[in-house]
Amino acid sequence: MKSITKLLNFFLLAYLITLIQCSEQEKGLTQDSEIVYLPTVSNDFSSVAWAFEETFDFDPPAPSQTLLPDIFDFAVTHRDKQFEPFDTYLADHGLDCSGPDPSISPLPQHLVTSSHLSNGSSPDESFFICKNHMMSSMGDIALYSVTAFWPRQEFDFSQGGILEFDVNINDNHPRSWFEVMIVPREELKIGAAHEWLPIDETYPKDRFVFEFANNKRYIQVGSGALDPEGIIVEESDWDYWSGHYPSDPANFDRRIRRTMRITFSDNKLTWAVEKEDGTFDEFVVSVPGGLPFQRGLVVFKTHAYTPEKDGNFNTYTFHWDNIRFSGPVVGRYESFEAEDVVYLEANGDRQIGETETVSIDLPYVGPNPTLFGQVHKPLQGQVLLSINGNPNIVVNPYDYVSGTCSAGGWKSFQIPIDPDLLVAGNNTFKWTIGPRPNCAESWLWDGFSIMGLEVQFDIPN
Repeated sequence: MKSITKLLNFFLLAYLITLIQCSEQEKGLTQDSEIVYLPTVSNDFSSVAWAFEETFDFDPPAPSQTLLPDIFDFAVTHRDKQFEPFDTYLADHGLDCSGPDPSISPLPQHLVTSSHLSNGSSPDESFFICKNHMMSSMGDIALYSVTAFWPRQEFDFSQGGILEFDVNINDNHPRSWFEVMIVPREELKIGAAHEWLPIDETYPKDRFVFEFANNKRYIQVGSGALDPEGIIVEESDWDYWSGHYPSDPANFDRRIRRTMRITFSDNKLTWAVEKEDGTFDEFVVSVPGGLPFQRGLVVFKTHAYTPEKDGNFNTYTFHWDNIRFSGPVVGRYESFEAEDVVYLEANGDRQIGETETVSIDLPYVGPNPTLFGQVHKPLQGQVLLSINGNPNIVVNPYDYVSGTCSAGGWKSFQIPIDPDLLVAGNNTFKWTIGPRPNCAESWLWDGFSIMGLEVQFDIPN
């Protein structure tokens, strides 16, 4: 009997030692003292079959754009239209990729120059990789700026779904924040914000918006009409994260990234944020009548609205990792971009009939070609495009300013292309300022600009 008791005691002691060792391993430091908290409780989602997953497993000696995964698109929209680089600003991680340790003064950071020229093959400097994760950032350079990156693959949550990502949560400045927008691919807008904010593109007709601003979670569900119309659900967490958990070190240390888990069900959205102890805090929103659509692109965005006005001079960076979503693998596509922008504007009118041409090299002509981009201050019917010398087609953004035939600032557009218009090899896109519409107010100038132009082809599943 005594031998059995000793044996049981031995196994109990071994079990306790194992638990202690696992607990110590679950909270650790990477080589640059990037603190990462892992769940300390069993994870019911560990067996999910992910339809998409990116872990950014690169450790370059300096901030890198070339290592950004080519499965993503990258875009930057500044309220100002200028195509020259804007003023520089500070982003996290030093030139040697050292992390933003709050105990070090000044913080290890480096200067970033942003412009309007970002795309999937040549991302803006505001996006970069260091220490096995990805950064998006934006400083106080253009009154209002939006960065966006998204996988070129749709998230299908028709049978329920899970979206996960890791990000820092020390968002204690109300004029600089991140959001995740889910939108049907055919309604993709990459410079969109709330209707009341000073940028011209508003949220699309159908959208889920998950915003972490001023240290609070906010969810908006809309359908059938542009923001602020069409809102089905609009709710905010009842308190700041720092109010819920004032001693959480993630409130002060941007090196700490927490898992965000958003769960989609028939009539409910749950946004859970990992706490310091590895358990999750849930913010649950009911959606009467069920979710308005069942698949879309997942767009990760950084907003900057004159952040220096609230005393923010260098905390502009969000640190992303382990982006993944469940569901079947659907809606994949690839894109081929124009290297140049189209600038048919001036401080006054440009001449009707003026043209500018850019080209896109295509290795082949794929299925369901689509032309996507952004247009600046178009007048209705005035943006004309000839592809490879074929007759002009009219390019319109998704929407114009209500009650006018002008679209204001930068607006996204998307049009299907007849595949017979394209060729494998060099393709020319000739833009022309068309006739002035009768509906245009006298103070509006003729002309427009184009940026972020790309041809998209579907990838068979």
